[in-house]
Parts: sequence; structure tokens; C-alpha cells
Amino acid sequence: MKEETKNRLANVLNRYDEEQSGAKKQAQETKTEQEELFQSFGQLRTEVIRPIMEDIGTVLQTRGHDYKIVEEDVSTDAPGKQDVMISMYIFPSRAGAPSTTRELLHFPRISFRSDPYWRRIIVQTSNVTLTYGGLSGGRGEYSISQVTAEFVEKELVQIVEGILNK
Repeated sequence: MKEETKNRLANVLNRYDEEQSGAKKQAQETKTEQEELFQSFGQLRTEVIRPIMEDIGTVLQTRGHDYKIVEEDVSTDAPGKQDVMISMYIFPSRAGAPSTTRELLHFPRISFRSDPYWRRIIVQTSNVTLTYGGLSGGRGEYSISQVTAEFVEKELVQIVEGILNK
């Protein structure tokens, strides 16, 4: 093989190896960031979001309404992809039958979900009820540092207002 051909191949292979090395480094950094989000959100869910949901749920119960908190940890087949969520379903007293006899999707809710791909927290709401209809959709995407106790309280109160002010 000519020396010129060897040099060209060596250059191509060197560039390829550098690109692969950079891609592997980027993939590892992304995985680390996703794991950090997963852990941070898990802690936030346990120490901030759930206790506030329980406090608001207790207030609702004193006025004849009910609630249920559901936590979900869903792994997908995609490497490093985990979806972690906490939802509060609200059962207004006018909704009829006890909450245990109905499918949750027919009741208002607010959910906080981690998005490992974009490394954000997504807030989704639905104030749909069987008897009154309603709206469903996203409320926004936030960094983990934006999801504070004050933020969670504000979001929960807004969804309760939307449900009970129909």
C-alpha cells in the first residue's frame, strides 16, 4: 500500500476515533445528568410535593371532598430513560360515587413528571369530570430548581380553583 494511502486512512480513522470518543463522553454526561434528575426529583417528590398534596388533600376532606395520590416509576426500554411521576386526583363532592369505584382518568388531577430527555419537570393538569367536562393539558416545563414548595402550593391551589369554580 502506498504511503499516501496509509496516511489518508490513518487521518480518517483518527478523526473517526475522536468523534466516537466525544460521542461516548457526551452520552455518559447525558446519562449522569438524567440520573441526577431522577434522584433529585425522587427526593423532591418525597420531601416537598407529596407532603403538600397531603396537606391540601386533608383540607379538601374536611369540606367533603376526597383525593388520591398516585406515584409512578416507569422504566422504558430506552437506556437511561425513566419516567417518574406523582399525581393528585381530586374527587369533588358533587362527582357522586366514592373515588374507589371510578376510573381515575375521569377525575381532575395535577401531575408532576420528570422528563429525562430534556431534563425538566413537566406539570400537567386536567379538570375533567364525568359530569362537568373540563380541560386537560400541560401547564409547563420547569427546571428542578424552579419546583419549590411555594411553586407546588400555587399549582395545586390553581387546579383546585379550576375544579371547584365550575
